Amino acid sequence: NCKELTTVVIPDSVTSIGENAFYGCSSLTNITIGDSVTSLGWSAFYGCSALMSITIPDSVTSIEKSTFDGCSALKSIVVAEGNPKYDSRENCHAIIETATNKLIQGCSKTIIPASVTKIGDNAFRDCSSLTNIIIPDCVTEIGYYTFSGCSALTEIVIPKGVKKIESVAFFICSNLTTITLPAGVNKIAEDAFTRCDQLTTIYVPAKKADYYLQRLPETLHSKIVELAPEKKTVKKS
Repeated sequence: NCKELTTVVIPDSVTSIGENAFYGCSSLTNITIGDSVTSLGWSAFYGCSALMSITIPDSVTSIEKSTFDGCSALKSIVVAEGNPKYDSRENCHAIIETATNKLIQGCSKTIIPASVTKIGDNAFRDCSSLTNIIIPDCVTEIGYYTFSGCSALTEIVIPKGVKKIESVAFFICSNLTTITLPAGVNKIAEDAFTRCDQLTTIYVPAKKADYYLQRLPETLHSKIVELAPEKKTVKKS
C-alpha cells in the first residue's frame, strides 16, 4: 500500500527511478537515492505530500518534468557536489540546470540565486507551503505552471528583467492578492493568472497602464493601478 510507505532506500543496484514510481505516496517522509541512479522519471514523486527533503546524488544527469509536483512539504533540496548536470548553488534549496542557469525545481525554502536566468516549467507547482519568493532581476522568463497551485502565496513582484510569463504560470494561486509588474513584460499568456480569485490589484509603473491594457486579458483591466513616478534625487555639490 503506497499510501502507508514512509521510508525508502534505493539500493545501489538501481540505475533509474521510473515514471510515476512513487506517485501518490502521501506518507513518504524520507527517501535515500543511491549513487548508481542516473535518471528520475516523469512524476516519479508526484503527490508525495509528506516528503520534506531530497538529496540528488552526483550520478543523476536526467530529471524529467513534474518529478516533484505536489510535494507540498518539501523544504530542503540539495544536489551533491560534483554533479555534472545540476547544482544547488549558494545553498539555495533548489535544483538548477548548471549549463543554462535554469531553476527546474524549488521548494518552500528556496532562495533564487542572482545567477538564475529562467524559472522553468512546474518549478514550484503545488508548493502550497510557499509563502514568499523573491525573483532576482536576472530572471527573464517564468515558465508554464511555474507557480501553479501555490495557494499560500499572497503577493508577487515581477522584476525588471522578466520579458515572458508563460501560460498558467500562476494558475490557482488562490490567495494571491497583489502583483507588481515592471516597465515592459513583452509576453503575458492570456491564462497566466487564471483562477487567482483573490487578486485585487496589479501594480504597474507610472504611465504604463495602457501598455498593460494591451497585454493583460480584459478581466484584469479593472485591477490595474499605476504607481506614482519615482522621484529623482539631485546630488548636492
